[in-house]
Amino acid sequence: MNTNNRKNQWRSLAVGFWTVACVLLWTATAPAGPSHENSLRKATALSQAGNWQAAIEEFQKALKENPGDSVTQANLGVALSRVDRHREALLAFQKALEMGYDSATFRYFRGLSLAKLNLLEDAAREIETALKKDSRMVHADYDLGLIYLQLGREDKARERVKILYKRNYKLAKKLHDQIPLDYKITSVDQGGALKGRVNLVGRVPKPRVFHLIHAPNIEYCSRISDGQGHRILYDFTVSQAGGLKDTVIAIQGIKKGKPFPRKMQTLRLHRCHVNQYVIGIRNGENLLVENTDPIKHEIATYEIYGSHRNQISHKSVLPLHSQVRSAFIKPGAPEFILKCNLHPFLQTRGYIIDNPYFAISDTEGHFNIENIPPGTYEVTAWHPFIPIQKGTLTIETGKTAQLDFTFKGEDARRKLYQNDTKGNRFNTWFDNKKTFYGGLRKDDPVEVLQYFDNSERYIGDLNPY
Repeated sequence: MNTNNRKNQWRSLAVGFWTVACVLLWTATAPAGPSHENSLRKATALSQAGNWQAAIEEFQKALKENPGDSVTQANLGVALSRVDRHREALLAFQKALEMGYDSATFRYFRGLSLAKLNLLEDAAREIETALKKDSRMVHADYDLGLIYLQLGREDKARERVKILYKRNYKLAKKLHDQIPLDYKITSVDQGGALKGRVNLVGRVPKPRVFHLIHAPNIEYCSRISDGQGHRILYDFTVSQAGGLKDTVIAIQGIKKGKPFPRKMQTLRLHRCHVNQYVIGIRNGENLLVENTDPIKHEIATYEIYGSHRNQISHKSVLPLHSQVRSAFIKPGAPEFILKCNLHPFLQTRGYIIDNPYFAISDTEGHFNIENIPPGTYEVTAWHPFIPIQKGTLTIETGKTAQLDFTFKGEDARRKLYQNDTKGNRFNTWFDNKKTFYGGLRKDDPVEVLQYFDNSERYIGDLNPY
């Protein structure tokens, strides 16, 4: 890790340091006399004002009056550390410890001073002790993660991210962003390739139908509809030859190879529709959300693991504006969703990948992955609404391996939706003689006419998760 990264990490340490310092300074014991009381009062006020040098002098005066005051001794250590006199601070901390003072916060401060002196092993042990005394100290978890990084213990730093994720999302993400990927970029001179096809056999699961009357901006969003007040969302797009579109094929276990794409992935919102239904994405990767609509979208992100579906973030994307969003979710969660909470048919589903060797099947179900390091790997085929499939293959130098996947339509799993599209659904836009953009309406507002066979009601065809 380079010098600039180290400086940035120790700058991050100071954030937690200030937060807890104020707590410790308020724990002074009862004074021994008027002079002692006066010095402590001044020291506390000076500390709160950030005048640490003057506070040191007052703490030292108080200790002359009452040399056995262990808490004042500990506070002196804090004040000394705030002006980067860490060697003196450690001496003050040691005296306080010998006097019998000990607490989780105290151990945390000692650990930070040890870290500032680059005594990282001792610092890690001290903060570990602090967390054993009080596991709720989220800044201690964060700082311990940074120290593990300095020691080259990236696995332990990742464990801190998991712990922090349950307690403080912002600190978890901040630490996660500083941990190097568990993947090394290297040249692949004699790589191979993988190609194949994803098929779906049996009855094709019918699309989901959303009644536009249930969402705002019906006049605008109806530009993609069946002309009767419904938006159709095709979860399963299958070609005439049976090829399944929008399946993420990912090679697992590759730890080094070609780089990830440098360009940030972009999701374009247009006519209440997003241009990509599925994506492959790293945990913590940023996405550019580009809203080209003249209406706002309330974009929320979700994580999926097991039966759990948790909303992670929620933020408006204003009309004709762009926004960077993060795909940071629970470590180990396999799926990520980005959707509009105003227009629920606007959604993108992501599969979490840990290397750049993945592809998304095209309209005919075909996929191709190139420049793969030779070796034997597990390959997964993921679709949002059907159980994942796995295969194993060997990549040989300069050769192209073939691997196909076949899903069964009967295995599809989706929540129960009310998919009765019979009859018009309050076609209110026909009552408005003005277009959304202004001016008199002359033509039917539907710009992309969706076709859907609603001759059968098929609620019973859908299976819950």
